[in-house]
Amino acid sequence: MKIIETIKIIVQTILKGIGQIMLQDSAWTGLLFLIAIAHDSVLMGVVALVSTIIGTATAKILKFDDTNIKAGLYGFNATLIGVGLISVFESSLLIWICIILGSILSTLLMEFSIRRKLPFFTFPFVVVTVIAVLAIDHLSLAGHNTIEVVEEMFELQDLVVPAHAYSEVIFKGTMVAGTLFFLGVFVNNPTAALYGFVAALIAGTIAHFHQNNVKLIDDGMFSFNAVLCGIACSGIKPRDGLYVLLSVVIATYFDIFMMNHGWITLTFPFVLSMWIIVPLKKLVSNYEEKRRRDKRNFLITNHKSESTNK
Repeated sequence: MKIIETIKIIVQTILKGIGQIMLQDSAWTGLLFLIAIAHDSVLMGVVALVSTIIGTATAKILKFDDTNIKAGLYGFNATLIGVGLISVFESSLLIWICIILGSILSTLLMEFSIRRKLPFFTFPFVVVTVIAVLAIDHLSLAGHNTIEVVEEMFELQDLVVPAHAYSEVIFKGTMVAGTLFFLGVFVNNPTAALYGFVAALIAGTIAHFHQNNVKLIDDGMFSFNAVLCGIACSGIKPRDGLYVLLSVVIATYFDIFMMNHGWITLTFPFVLSMWIIVPLKKLVSNYEEKRRRDKRNFLITNHKSESTNK
């Protein structure tokens, strides 16, 4: 029984690491994500699984906080690095070495962010992947990949952008994969899933006003960062909707800016928007706390004053 329980914990931890790609602490979410990735490319599915295991194992070997490990916080950046590199370059010994080293490095960067209480999100993935891609390309160490994903099924036009935006996390996503990603988030957090859907539509609309390349817009290239913004800022309060809107606008315009300059975007527009929104939310929270404290002190003072007068 103890062995079975240990295996169960290990499987849940690994799947949660994949689920954390979209900030979901759920093994079921991770399983649906893994199925989505494997649906578009079995190789990518294998790489995603291996990368997550390496990132998680690194944290375990270095004896990082067990709660963070079980939450999958050391797996998602490694997953993205692995999938990112194998989607860009042909599979080779060098690329697998880069995937292994990148997964380990992402774990160290994540631990640094946790200890320093820095909102890194997918920043380790961005840094490691960009450096690896530029270095490999500059030195011509590997050929670019030609992985073919499965053929698209009939698409409902109104759902093209949100579905592709959800699936673009695996770089070559189809509508089927996007639907699975959406369902993966929905089973754990329906509100976040729907906010992500709406965020993709908003980003697509913004992109239409500033871009002529309809293909890139329909493929979700300007919307997948918005999906992450919608999920990260989601909540049940009206102000959460405002945070989602603001983060989506920031991420989308910066995404357009980066693409127009030929820069590698990945999820950096999302990370940048979070670096603005997280401190803003903290300021608002501190302001409200101060108002509540002042009001409480005022009521206490008033009560004491009335008691003295009596």
